[in-house]
Amino acid sequence: MGAEAITIVETAPVGSIKYCIVGLPDVGLVGLIAATHIIHSTEMPEVGHFESDILPPIVVIHGGDPKAPFRVYCKDKLAVITSEVPISAAILPMLARAIVDWAKSKGVELLISISGTAVQNRLDIEIPEVYGISAFSAEKQLLSKADIDLLEEGFMVGPHALILKECQKKNVPNIVLLAQSHYQYPDPGAAASIVSALNKLLSLNIDTKQLLEQAEEIRLKSRELMQRTQRSMQTMQKTQEQEFPAMYV
Repeated sequence: MGAEAITIVETAPVGSIKYCIVGLPDVGLVGLIAATHIIHSTEMPEVGHFESDILPPIVVIHGGDPKAPFRVYCKDKLAVITSEVPISAAILPMLARAIVDWAKSKGVELLISISGTAVQNRLDIEIPEVYGISAFSAEKQLLSKADIDLLEEGFMVGPHALILKECQKKNVPNIVLLAQSHYQYPDPGAAASIVSALNKLLSLNIDTKQLLEQAEEIRLKSRELMQRTQRSMQTMQKTQEQEFPAMYV
């Protein structure tokens, strides 16, 4: 492994996977909150983590056990990739490449990035809408069948943009799901909309009731991470989103 390469180290046997969901710290922490809810709801075991000299020197502690912040979970051919630390712009290309290469090596049928798209009137929206993006016609049809509208115009900045490009380059079927969300506040409501969209898209049955009931607790626990994530996003010029509402992931 080169000094600047990122690899996924499997700590448990992982066979072929059908779907891979990627939820990272981003706008409103939507992807991370949704991914964490899926992991807990399905009791999905950890099967691997990311390793590289260029990743931040951080270990997180859960239940007294030290864990890598970039982790992989898998159960019943469904994998979830997530991170508990903000992602710097410098490592994004390597991270996107590692995610797509690993998913492809497992024979993934669909890689789904989940995130938020900030809207100025979020406080007036009771149930955030979810939009989809894909470069593949078959996946656009999947979105249509799930009653998920395509985002017709806009721009993308950040990890999911690079994952989309890597998937195009390597012919890995990919969809990006974006929920209307707050920009700088953790948004469990938007995460619940993402989970509901995944239920329709992948024929899952993950309840969002607990996620919504614990929304205030999640917001409080996630406040510090949201602040650090916002600083990271600013280095990627993601504040441009405020000038182009509902056009960005």
